[in-house]
Amino acid sequence: MGTAPVFEPSETDLGMIFANKYFLALLPVVLILYFLSRTRARKYNVLLVASWAFYAWLSPWYLWVLLLLTLIDYRAAIRIEDAASERGRKRWLFVSICANLGLLVAFKYTPFMYDNALHLGRWCGLAVTDRHWSILLPLGISFHTFQGISYTVDVYRRQIAAVRSFRDYALFVAFFPQLAAGPIVRAVEFLPQMHTPPTPTAKQVAEGLHLFLIGLFKKLFNADQLDVLFVSPVFANPAAFDAAAHRWAAVAWAAQIYCDFSGYSDMAVGIAKWFGFELPRNFDLPYLAANITDFWRRWHVSLSAWLRDYLYFPLGGSKRGPVRTYFNLMLLFVLCGLWHGATWAWLAYGVYNGLLVCLHRAFDRAATGRRFWDTVRATRPWAVFAWALTLSQLVAMLILVRMNSWGDGWLMLKSFAAFDVWGAWSPRVPVWVPLLVALVALGHLCGKLKLTAPPPVRAAGYVAAVFALVTLTPGVTKTFIYIQF
Repeated sequence: MGTAPVFEPSETDLGMIFANKYFLALLPVVLILYFLSRTRARKYNVLLVASWAFYAWLSPWYLWVLLLLTLIDYRAAIRIEDAASERGRKRWLFVSICANLGLLVAFKYTPFMYDNALHLGRWCGLAVTDRHWSILLPLGISFHTFQGISYTVDVYRRQIAAVRSFRDYALFVAFFPQLAAGPIVRAVEFLPQMHTPPTPTAKQVAEGLHLFLIGLFKKLFNADQLDVLFVSPVFANPAAFDAAAHRWAAVAWAAQIYCDFSGYSDMAVGIAKWFGFELPRNFDLPYLAANITDFWRRWHVSLSAWLRDYLYFPLGGSKRGPVRTYFNLMLLFVLCGLWHGATWAWLAYGVYNGLLVCLHRAFDRAATGRRFWDTVRATRPWAVFAWALTLSQLVAMLILVRMNSWGDGWLMLKSFAAFDVWGAWSPRVPVWVPLLVALVALGHLCGKLKLTAPPPVRAAGYVAAVFALVTLTPGVTKTFIYIQF
């Protein structure tokens, strides 16, 4: 319990997925077969087989998990819709939720619970041995279990009809662009698009190419380079670096995880557009958030909305008094932290976010309607202060989930909190690090200003991006961080 391992990015060839040479070679084949198929059934058969093959390629031992949960949720939704009594409807909803959460807990949380039981046993004086086994996490289980739960809940709420075609439902669950790491797609968003196989427009094809290249650039040029150049070395041994290097590593890590996760989401949305499907965008310039609540409206939007609609609101939301509201918020973020990872560090991350959201809510309700605070909060200096404070809180909380031990994390947090202008630079910081961080900031600012370039300029930018990827990122193929969740 003294350490807080979070994730260990591997450098396996398969981990890169969308930049993998086999994937890039097979994707055009799937597209050609899909568009050459003349009937709806054949088109979706092509997509489903491709999606299952994609899953089996990346997680060959656990394809049965995806198939089993798909079958259970498919049958449960039909039984919910056909049930003659409310009791029957609830029974089959219970079956679906228990199946999804049961397998999620079994695979993701069993080692964590077992290890802590061992520590408790030792504390009680029992002679117990360390765990010598591990459980490989099925690909995308944190994502497709939430999709399955939302589907059966929506059928129970009568917000969508149960799908009678197993192929259609299986494709909704396994659609390969978003299968590994989201976004979390709901049935009410995706299934209506499947009534007639969508034909991509020229605009969708162009937007898909734009998003794919942007996402690939974020991942390979920004996220992976920051990790290799600086983030991993500093977090692996903070004692070997000075305080300024710690601060830059923390900021670089914040830039890395954003580029890594949003890069995957961009590519997933872009590929889906080539088949004519629209997936929800998962990020909305999160590092421009004015407060912690605003941040969670911008970061991993599909997860935040899922937790709001399927957990927070059913618990009563904010309609049962302030005490219950704050309890609901804390529970929401504790579970959010544990959803990300079964470690004490991720639990601390959830508690940290919950406390910040509760404090912001309390302050907002106390200040709103008071002339002094309304005047102050409407000024530009306050907006800058609120943004800087929020960003600092975000960087600090991300240290929690990247540290290798609590001691290393404390050292990094002390350095970050002791920021001083005169000690902002270190000879241990490669010049590429601030340039890559500045590139992330520039992307946020361009998005904020809604800047768009003429087609020739965008084309030149795409060529430059591809050139940079080919020449400056050889051999760097890091696993997408969120695939490990």
